[in-house]
Amino acid sequence: MFQELGRAVGDFDAQQTVTAADAIAHFQQPGGNVNLLDDDEFQITHKPISEVKSWDDPWPTTYGLDGSTTRALQFNNGLLAAGSAAKLGVSGKTGNADLANRTTATLVAHHNDDEFELPGVGETGIELPSGTDAEMLRFPASDLISRLDDYLVGVSRTYAEGKHARKYAAELDGPLFIDGPLYPNPAFSWMLFEQAGEGPTYMTDNWPEIVGDIMQNYVSTIEMMYDRNYPPIGIIKTGRSSAALDSLQTKIEDNDVNIETPLPWGSDHLLFEDALYNSDDRYGDKGPIISYTPWLLQQKEGAHGESVVPFEFYDGVSLKWGDANEYIRAFFYVRCPQSDYVMRVETPHAFARNARLRERITRKALVEIAQQQKEPRAITFADQRARISRDDRFNLRDVIEQFAQNNHGNVRAVQDYNEGREYDRFEEF
Repeated sequence: MFQELGRAVGDFDAQQTVTAADAIAHFQQPGGNVNLLDDDEFQITHKPISEVKSWDDPWPTTYGLDGSTTRALQFNNGLLAAGSAAKLGVSGKTGNADLANRTTATLVAHHNDDEFELPGVGETGIELPSGTDAEMLRFPASDLISRLDDYLVGVSRTYAEGKHARKYAAELDGPLFIDGPLYPNPAFSWMLFEQAGEGPTYMTDNWPEIVGDIMQNYVSTIEMMYDRNYPPIGIIKTGRSSAALDSLQTKIEDNDVNIETPLPWGSDHLLFEDALYNSDDRYGDKGPIISYTPWLLQQKEGAHGESVVPFEFYDGVSLKWGDANEYIRAFFYVRCPQSDYVMRVETPHAFARNARLRERITRKALVEIAQQQKEPRAITFADQRARISRDDRFNLRDVIEQFAQNNHGNVRAVQDYNEGREYDRFEEF
């Protein structure tokens, strides 16, 4: 099998007539939903990491946002629950170091009984640690049970992270790096499906308020940071998006470019990983090389075959600036050879359209990534502080179980086989 696979790959390489670097040069062609933000040509920049590390840092104080969540907790009476914790990481000298000690926690619970009610946190008798804000949300009763645990986990995590960012945005004195996209999945996708009127609209049909609340938290965070002149910056380390790839293919086909389609890369990350790679980037004469692209602007997002401008004609979110185009995402890709990471760096158009501010964001992201050879250190700090251990999960399960028994009789947690094998030493983060 492996011999045949090797032969097939060899035959494919021999047939391939275009490189990724050649293909992405055609982003300057018109058409598609992803276009150059400002540059006349789409050219990759290669810089020695030793040089980038020594650049002046435009913002010496940096914050990072991350969260973690339990897998869904199941109980024998049909109760299903998921808990999340969101934290800020703080890097650099600042009088706001205490922000790293504050936590926003969220518990989302579901029971398919219309009379099921969740108490307020104060009614449970739980003593919260200093600096912790906790909220319990009831997922509406529904006949749909497929993927319900994924919905609970998704709501719990994105609500906690967005609420935490919004609560402390006005106190930040530096940019905020977000671990993941600028707008969180799956809530962002739920909103797009609602805008398109197509696809799996279950969440917006069953619990539209929570989708709007989650997205409003992120939008309000962006607006507050704009007022303070500090950018929010999303760092995506892995991704399955093909928006840039699809747009590039459209440009090639619509402008009669002499490149055979479909293009052979399966996602944006694979395309840019290939395009940014060069054989000398680890051991060249100038030492390891960091490579990055110009900025692109994603003007529309795909939703079940439809293309929509995020937030446009969506009633669940109030936009302070009015124009949805201010909130669309601009981004570039960067590759670090020493770790083999390829990351998408993104920020709202409202920040990126200013050439001077865009250059500062580029510089800040590259300095951090070059120094760390991975995501910015403030995200690393947030990740470490927000991480939910297996013991934390069991403690949460015991608290819910005890409260339920005190109020509803014989209620016990259901442990699955994988828990018994202790494979989940840490939860999602």
